[in-house]
Amino acid sequence: MASKEPRRRGDATTFAHGSSFKGILQFAKPLRILGNYEGEIKGGELLEVGPEAKVTAHIEAAYVVVYGQVTGNVVATEKVELKQGAKLIGNIRAPKLEIDDGVIFEGQCEMQVQLGKAS
Repeated sequence: MASKEPRRRGDATTFAHGSSFKGILQFAKPLRILGNYEGEIKGGELLEVGPEAKVTAHIEAAYVVVYGQVTGNVVATEKVELKQGAKLIGNIRAPKLEIDDGVIFEGQCEMQVQLGKAS
């Protein structure tokens, strides 16, 4: 039976509330951003953008969950979830997308089955 919660492998690295970072970020284990980030984010794991977080970045990750604000394109190999109160200004490309009530999403969405996976 599939879980509704995003998969988590190990402890997440957390950028705490009130923190502010800029640059190119690559991650290999789950990442939670609770502060501000500007730049580019790439990783093969879960990325969670917290409720008070403000992220301005191009994002590429396996699984992206947004509770806060993201400005930029989001590419996920597994799924994107926009939770109640989230705001995403940018395009989404992912095989699965879940949008809660109360989300602001301004952009386009492209949903395609992953290459190399059986239907």
